[in-house]
Parts: sequence; structure tokens; C-alpha cells
Amino acid sequence: MSIVCIAFLAGFLLDVVWALCVEAIGSKRAVVAANLSVLLYLCTIVSTILIVEKCFIAIAAYAIGGWIGTYVTIRRNRSGN
Repeated sequence: MSIVCIAFLAGFLLDVVWALCVEAIGSKRAVVAANLSVLLYLCTIVSTILIVEKCFIAIAAYAIGGWIGTYVTIRRNRSGN
């Protein structure tokens, strides 16, 4: 069960960090964007391991976490503008 929770969090963080990274790139904040790119890499390692190990429930949790991460990020940005 813990691998499913980790997968969900990794998927969620991937999409949130992706949005923050794109924002940092647009604002020309190179150090912030570079640091966020490392976090992106770490989140993608989780999905690669899940696929190789064929943890299908965890893969689904990763995808759901990603969907929620994108949704929350877009809603936050819409309400902030």
C-alpha cells in the first residue's frame, strides 16, 4: 500500500513541479528552473520503476495523482488571476 501512496504523491508532484518549472522558465529564473528540473527527473524515475516492476495499481495511482496535480495547479492559477 505504501508504494501506491508514494506513486500518487510522485504523480501529483510531477505535475505541480512541471507547472512551477514552466513558470520559472517564463520568468527567466534560471536557478529555480534548474532546481525544479531535478525534481521533475526524480518524479519520472518513480514512474519508470513502476513500469519496469509492473506495479499496475501504483501506475494508476501515479496517473491519478498527476491528473489531480494538474487540476489543482490550473485552478490555483485561475483563481489567482
